[in-house]
Amino acid sequence: MPSTPSPRRHLTRRSLPPRPTYPGAPGVEEASVPTQRQSAETRRVAENLLRQAPYLTAELKRIAGVISVCLGMLAVLTIIDRMR
Repeated sequence: MPSTPSPRRHLTRRSLPPRPTYPGAPGVEEASVPTQRQSAETRRVAENLLRQAPYLTAELKRIAGVISVCLGMLAVLTIIDRMR
């Protein structure tokens, strides 16, 4: 008795065309597909990092400023407390 295919099966999108199933068929090499996908993903990540770099630098400077103010206030309050 044949099984009914799942309705979810049709919801997924294929990123590559279907490959022939018989041996010796002309087609895309298995090893080249992940390499192209990885290089595209690596390029996308690098572009994203370059776009966010100025914002990240500014945010790190702001965090360093807040930390230095907090440590300075802690030092001043410690000195005032020791004077009493």
